[in-house]
Amino acid sequence: MLSVPLPAHAGVSWQMTVESVDASNLAPVSVTDPSAKPVTRDYFVDHGQVRVGGDSLSYLFKGSTMYVIDARQRTVHVLKSATIAAFAAHYASAVQQLEQAAAAAPPQSADGLKSKADAMRAIEQRLTQAAPRDFRVTVRFENVDGHACRIWEERENGEKRLEFCVAAAGGIAGGAEILSGLQTLSQFREGAQFAFGVDLGVAPWWTDIDALGGIPLVIRVFDVDSLTSQIELRSIKAGVAVEQRFSLPADFAVQDGPEFMTWYVPEN
Repeated sequence: MLSVPLPAHAGVSWQMTVESVDASNLAPVSVTDPSAKPVTRDYFVDHGQVRVGGDSLSYLFKGSTMYVIDARQRTVHVLKSATIAAFAAHYASAVQQLEQAAAAAPPQSADGLKSKADAMRAIEQRLTQAAPRDFRVTVRFENVDGHACRIWEERENGEKRLEFCVAAAGGIAGGAEILSGLQTLSQFREGAQFAFGVDLGVAPWWTDIDALGGIPLVIRVFDVDSLTSQIELRSIKAGVAVEQRFSLPADFAVQDGPEFMTWYVPEN
């Protein structure tokens, strides 16, 4: 049997489509609606590095750094504080500084500084505390782009919020690379938006997804048990030449930031 060598720096690519659903009749949004056209994002992953987006605006995730590559402005924004860990450290540092200031302040100012520290600590705890999520496997199976997958339901506070149709990673060419890329995205502040098109909050969430035992090929979002959007991972290809996808344009201006509390999120 002849073996075909893979191109240098071969990785995995796929596309993610986000389609809105009309909550009034649980059908895809009317073709006359401006939001009817599904949004498609291109993904590339290689050794845990992930690139999301198209030619005009894309997002590159390497290690704990996020790069926003804007071809229209010919700029690269480098975000070194875009991870969940950096978010938590930012709040912890701010609380510590307020407490130190309160300890050194005169009595008439100390109470106000302590109140600010308590309020900031409460915000940090509220944002970084994981929501109680209940994942349950069902007997429902589907087929997505030639891959069999099984439906898992996720509930929060007793209400169904998400469905994941999970395929075994071993049954998908490049499945291990995809999981590695999704795990990389899980470190970031808006990681679930990039990975699945859904908001799973600031708290770490990868453990829950990893426990599903595969790759979610379909993600359905519900509001009060009504389907509001459907996301699909399709056109998965392994052995894709990706070297240039993970290189920053040499002639683009490189800028730090934006500031900590300003975030880039995927365009819909």
